Amino acid sequence: MPPDATAAPSATTGSLPLPAVILAADHRARGVITLESYAAYVAALRSALGFCDGILASTQPLRDLVASGAVEPRHRTYLSINRTGLAGSAFELDDRLVASVEEAATAGWTGIKHMTRIDLTDPSTAPALELLAKVLESSRSLGLDALIECLSWRDGRVARDTDSIVFAAVVAHDLGAPVLKVPVPDVAPGAARVDAVARIVASVGVPVLFLGGPRRSDDTRHDALDEVRDAMAGGAAGLAVGRVVYQDPDPAAMARLVADAVREGERRAPGAVPA
Repeated sequence: MPPDATAAPSATTGSLPLPAVILAADHRARGVITLESYAAYVAALRSALGFCDGILASTQPLRDLVASGAVEPRHRTYLSINRTGLAGSAFELDDRLVASVEEAATAGWTGIKHMTRIDLTDPSTAPALELLAKVLESSRSLGLDALIECLSWRDGRVARDTDSIVFAAVVAHDLGAPVLKVPVPDVAPGAARVDAVARIVASVGVPVLFLGGPRRSDDTRHDALDEVRDAMAGGAAGLAVGRVVYQDPDPAAMARLVADAVREGERRAPGAVPA
């Protein structure tokens, strides 16, 4: 069921303003228990959201964030609609719908977020691509944004080399994805990573958001902000960040640092962000 009408946000119209920082908060529904305490989880998201341009989340967190008043009319809201591929399971690539594009439209969300993983050794990739095409068709029909996380999958994990990221991005783009969400390529920081990002961005004709990844160590802030700067220098349309922000000891401060780095990156590289 959609959220109560009194809790539903005013729909944001038009294309996603760029550059953008989107708070990614759909991990728990896929079995990635980032913060076990739900109250602490929602509190962390609320504190970070003020520095972000939107949020992608599964059904319950999105409803609760709206009900709490954390989601403002300016925020883009993306309902994460396929979460059956639980992390580490035997059926991880069998990622079916747990919500629909129609539900997102009825609830007043800006759009949907859909993840497609491409494993050239797994036959379940074919129906996954068919599902992506159907989701894109429904989103266009209902006038909703479609944020597509397209990943190359190899040996049970995301393939983060540049060739694999380009491959998945091109497939999703050419099927009609209007906005892409992809990993930061796993190459040396600095010029090499900037060039790799630029290659990924140039392989498609739509905005590309780069995902933030997990919080790994005490140096995560430094490393994550370096990734943001390199991504923006390479022409990223912004970042979709989750764990590295809301698992930080101070989620609001980390969200602000990411947002500042994105804006500074836009100023340093005028015209690099896709229109």
